[in-house]
Amino acid sequence: ILSLHFLYQKLQKQNALLCERLSSLGVDTTDLISSSMKNSSNTDDKEKNRLKEVLANTHHILGCVFQDFLQVKSAYLALKGEVKAVPSSIEGGMKEMQIEVQKSLTEMNAKYKEVVEKYLREMKLRKKYHNELVELRGNIRVLCRIRPWIKEDGYEDDTIVVTLDSEDDTLIKINNKGRMQLFDVDRAFGMDCTQCQVFDEVSSLVRSVIDGYNVCIFAYGQTGSGKTYTMEGPVSDPGINQRALQLLFEETVDENWQYEITASVLEIYNEVIRDLLNPDQENKLEVKMKPEGGFHVPGLFAATVSDLSMVNQIFETGRRNRATASTNMNEHSSRSHCLLCITVTGRNPTTGSRSLGHLNLVDLAGSERVSKSMADGIHLKEAQNINKSLACLGDVIHALRNKHSHVPYRNSKLTYLLQDSLGGDSKTLMIVQVSPVQKNVNETVCTLSFGQRVRSIELGTASKNIDIKKV
Repeated sequence: ILSLHFLYQKLQKQNALLCERLSSLGVDTTDLISSSMKNSSNTDDKEKNRLKEVLANTHHILGCVFQDFLQVKSAYLALKGEVKAVPSSIEGGMKEMQIEVQKSLTEMNAKYKEVVEKYLREMKLRKKYHNELVELRGNIRVLCRIRPWIKEDGYEDDTIVVTLDSEDDTLIKINNKGRMQLFDVDRAFGMDCTQCQVFDEVSSLVRSVIDGYNVCIFAYGQTGSGKTYTMEGPVSDPGINQRALQLLFEETVDENWQYEITASVLEIYNEVIRDLLNPDQENKLEVKMKPEGGFHVPGLFAATVSDLSMVNQIFETGRRNRATASTNMNEHSSRSHCLLCITVTGRNPTTGSRSLGHLNLVDLAGSERVSKSMADGIHLKEAQNINKSLACLGDVIHALRNKHSHVPYRNSKLTYLLQDSLGGDSKTLMIVQVSPVQKNVNETVCTLSFGQRVRSIELGTASKNIDIKKV
């Protein structure tokens, strides 16, 4: 339209110039167009005739351009009207589309919720059946707990590489140098989990001790991964040890049965068994086989406990005597394997039935790389003994997993003492503790790989230690 408009203005200017020139020559232009159609022989001046023809052509072209301009202008105005009507039509269409989209989203959301509910129900059933299968096979159950960031991790914004699956609390994801690795355990706890949540998962095992089962719960992981916190915990937020005894006190209140609970605390330090409740540390203790089967430590002091105040005294004595040290990996690194051994003896005066259950709560010393912990002198020897005993534990796990005819329990005091729990008539659970940060990713992968190997071991169905003979 603008181009035609400019052409029209140009032709008008050209026409005006021609008219002025003809007027200067004395030619009347009023009827010039009509007279130009007559015989040009009446005009003697050739210049005037040529100008008349040019003017006539210009008027003809101007008329055509003007008609085209009017048509284009009409089309433009019609298009402009349509364009003005587009927003209102689009708005109506958009509203309809929004309604359709909202309806589809609502339907999809309802289907998604239904699928999630079905998935969660299936997950619960799967866990139930898995636990029943584990019970029948006698598999070692494996839990994983991811500790929060601590100052020994270095920079607080160090990349968190260990995460949990948002829909499945048995899957652990590790971003190992850009490669995602998945590990499967019986239950995983994130950095924000509480001591109570962890204990809720193991409380059923603790209760089975009252029924005469042997139970072993131990924490495994690199130094500084939170094993002692999970097993012992601070006074304000106790760990599995104290909560287990508290549960036993509550569950053994029975009118028909009489129960006695005893507790011992020992550590394996540099391949030497030490009684942490006996002030005489020179007393040499060894693991021996009992005549009726099973293993024990003769001479180990056992204190009868009946309430938490007595338990706290025992824990404090054991904590005070336990070997710890500060390393670059952990300000209070445990330099020994610590075992809390609880025996629950039950007797029914009416029937004469007796039950005997053992609960071993084991806080393993952490594996460590000397290059990271910077241990030297006596601490270097401690680290070497710790790593050696944990390597022996790995050898035992390997032999059990592959069903070897010979299992090297005797290669260390730790595995020899845990022989009943690892290969005998016992319900066993391992809590693998891991660090969430990038700097410890190699140790974390090793810990979870070890946990998966442990999880595949079949010990056979545990049986009750109960005598139903009458007095």
